[in-house]
Amino acid sequence: MGSPNKGQHSGDKNIFYLTYPFQSILEIKKLTPSLVSLLKHSNYNVSILSIGNIIYDFIKTNPRRANWLNFSNVEYKDEMNDFFKNLSSTIIENKIIENAILEKQDEIKNQKKPLLLLTDLEGIHPFTRFGPVEQSIYNSLEIPIIILYPGELSGSSLEFLGFYPPDGNYRSKHY
Repeated sequence: MGSPNKGQHSGDKNIFYLTYPFQSILEIKKLTPSLVSLLKHSNYNVSILSIGNIIYDFIKTNPRRANWLNFSNVEYKDEMNDFFKNLSSTIIENKIIENAILEKQDEIKNQKKPLLLLTDLEGIHPFTRFGPVEQSIYNSLEIPIIILYPGELSGSSLEFLGFYPPDGNYRSKHY
């Protein structure tokens, strides 16, 4: 238990990445209800958490949103890059994704055979990648988590969305 063993790519937590080519995002969304049915048939109490919705809700309900709407008036690419860097920093520094996952875990962990299914991972682009999120919450995870991961499995590394470089910092099981 505790921190993942740095000498091997998988840790001791029940975190599983189901990888698929990013071109299949829409197909996976259509197949997700079937996956949930299979998991429920195996007596898991499945809860779904959309990472895309976490980001959307954060932006939509943020008091600074009125300022962010001025983004539509930017004239230069550098201004756009600065906007996304600032928004990304806000999401990362406030641990928006991490807190949502841990709150959901607290909500469901006392159920019989709880399982958290994370969907819409592509919603974190261009703000962050999921590896740092996993590392941040790793020691706090108490229930099994399945992550639908749009990317490629490359040895023990994952390539998010098919264009980010391989990241070997994930400490979970990859399929």
